[in-house]
Amino acid sequence: MKYSVIVEEDKLDGGYIAYVPNLKGCYTQANTLDQLKLNIIEAIEISEEPNQPVNTIFGIWELEVERHATTTRY
Repeated sequence: MKYSVIVEEDKLDGGYIAYVPNLKGCYTQANTLDQLKLNIIEAIEISEEPNQPVNTIFGIWELEVERHATTTRY
């Protein structure tokens, strides 16, 4: 089976992050792209195991966030 895999550079810790949008919770990270590929294949195989509980969508949020200075009051 083919999956779309999103690969991003981990700017905070270095290395790379990969995840499969169609498999909830299917993500991994590694220091090299070669290791990342092996890790995401393993993550996909684990996510595909039979008898795993089906994840249902609890809700979808659409948020608008305005960025401005705030004052904290105690």
